[in-house]
Amino acid sequence: MVILQNGLNAIHLASKDGHVEVVRELLDRGAAIDAATKKGNTALHIASLAGQEAVNGFTPLYMAAQENHDNVVKFLLSNGANQSLATEDGFTPLAVAMQQGHEKVVAVLLEADTRGRVRLPALHIAAKKDDVKAANLLLEV
Repeated sequence: MVILQNGLNAIHLASKDGHVEVVRELLDRGAAIDAATKKGNTALHIASLAGQEAVNGFTPLYMAAQENHDNVVKFLLSNGANQSLATEDGFTPLAVAMQQGHEKVVAVLLEADTRGRVRLPALHIAAKKDDVKAANLLLEV
């Protein structure tokens, strides 16, 4: 893969411009989604900076929830991140945090979900996984 002097590559440029199909094709062909530029930005950072709401639902909030970065999740939520956006498979940030067992992130997301929009799908996931602890947390908030 061609890499420009500043570290940008094809997946960075496709993400910046919101070309989801190109990003998908590059990933299918083995492009590294976590490849960083010289400034440390990944394709997800670049897409976010360019105002792309989501690349297949993998928003910065989703990625922070998946990686158990509760402080980043708090920051993104306080700045208007939408936790209702889901991946093509229907996973929201809450769903992926539950799946990964990231209890602090789950609690942060539930606290921010004042209208209950993401609880029901998350409760379905907890039930399917027979995760009593997560189900109780979802029902008590």
